[in-house]
Parts: sequence; C-alpha cells; structure tokens
Amino acid sequence: MSKQFSGVWATYEFLDDFCGAIRELRDSGFQRLTTLAPCPRHEIDHALGNPQSRVPFFTLAGMFCGFSLAFTLMTFMSLDWILPVSGKPIVSFPIMGPVLFELSVLCAVWFTLISMIGLILNDLRKHGMPGSKQWKSYRRFTRDRFGLIVPCTQHDLDKVEGILNKFSAEEVNREA
Repeated sequence: MSKQFSGVWATYEFLDDFCGAIRELRDSGFQRLTTLAPCPRHEIDHALGNPQSRVPFFTLAGMFCGFSLAFTLMTFMSLDWILPVSGKPIVSFPIMGPVLFELSVLCAVWFTLISMIGLILNDLRKHGMPGSKQWKSYRRFTRDRFGLIVPCTQHDLDKVEGILNKFSAEEVNREA
C-alpha cells in the first residue's frame, strides 16, 4: 500500500539544533519534512514555515452539509405532516435553530475526523515512513528526543546527511 521509503531520518536532543536543521533543509529545497516531537512547540511550526492544513475546509464543508441536511429534513417533514395550529406557519424557522446547530456540529465533526484520516493515509501512501528495524524499535521521540524524517532521492542522501550532521544530530540513519 505505501511507497518504499527512501531518505534520511535523524534524532536531536536540543530544540535549537532541530529547528536549525529544519530551516537549512527548507532553504536547500526539501519541503516534505516530517517532524516528531515529545510535545508541541511553536518553534517547530515557525521553522517549518507555518504550514497550513486543509482540514478546516473539510470542517466548513461538513458544517454546510449538516445545516443543509437538517433544513431539508425539517422542511419536508413539516410539509409532509401538516399540523395546523391557529395562525402559526407550517414551516417555522425559529424552532429549527437547535436542530440546525446540532446537525451542523455533528457533520462538521465527522467530516473533520474522516478528512484527517484520509489526509494522513494519503501522505503515507505518497511518501511512506522508514521501515528499518532500527526505526521500528526507536521509541524516544515520544519521551525526550526530536525526530526529523526527510524523504529524498538517492543522489541527495549525502547532502541531507551533511546538513543533519552540521546541526549536531545524535543519530543519522539512511534508508534507500
């Protein structure tokens, strides 16, 4: 399912070295970087150039779908089962408010969840992740180390490895 990974991955102890390596790689033309960190840090976002996600657009689309679905269902049900009460309108907009809101939120949540999973799977299919035994057994990214994965071609491996070592990487691993 996923593409065979070709590239370099490295570990860093210090955030400054990690962000410096990210900036240098981006300046050298490597835009598809994957970062792993034990905690969220805004410095990493700045080094990556504040990437924008497409997920909010899916959330907005889900909200509009939920709103439209709720409005359509309630309108057709009101017109199908007419219950005339004195001079009140058959399709009453104020009473639709809570249902419109709730179905909008429900659909927005589902669209967000599905889009996040879809975008992650699409990225894994396109770029892959390291598959070596050493990568699978390395567990320190969630504890105390920063990780940087750089997918690149065979002839860029030396260049990427040089940049990563320039910024004091603890470990640099090649996979081709």
